[in-house]
Amino acid sequence: MNRTLSVLFTSDIHGYVFPTDYIASGERPMGLLRIASIAAGRDENALYLDGGDTIQGSPLTYYCVSRQRPLPIAALMNHARLDYYTLGNHDFNNGLDALGDYLASLDALCLCCNIRDREGRLPIAPYAIHRLDNGLRVGLVGACTHYVSRWENPKTTAQLIIEEPVPAAARALDALRGQCDVT
Repeated sequence: MNRTLSVLFTSDIHGYVFPTDYIASGERPMGLLRIASIAAGRDENALYLDGGDTIQGSPLTYYCVSRQRPLPIAALMNHARLDYYTLGNHDFNNGLDALGDYLASLDALCLCCNIRDREGRLPIAPYAIHRLDNGLRVGLVGACTHYVSRWENPKTTAQLIIEEPVPAAARALDALRGQCDVT
């Protein structure tokens, strides 16, 4: 059996659902709806990963974060069959309640080896092992910049344990050693 892996990776969607930046006229090569049409049709030997900064940035997302839960962008990520997500620094912009609601609404698992909340309410794992239909065992580790502690609201960061990403990722990779075909 051919044991291949395909990866669809997105990052910094910043709440842009439609193929527009709300400034220029006409469609642009962006937006979660455009991505979802590609991602939803992939086979079982492909992973869809997102690098964060998803729930902050567009006027639509700003409106939804302040008024609507769960966030509609989570439903779109679920439709696109997102497998794994890691945190971006902007995912903390609206506080841990908004982030927690988003993560709880996702079918995907959030991976972040270097940031966790002190109370353990956020559904975050440091790493995961994903077995594809073809038998390939894929080890996945997520990390976020530790500058979250400098950039975000001190009321939010006081609720977090934030480590430097490189040593935390090394520990997570050590934990995966011998259990995966590829990391």
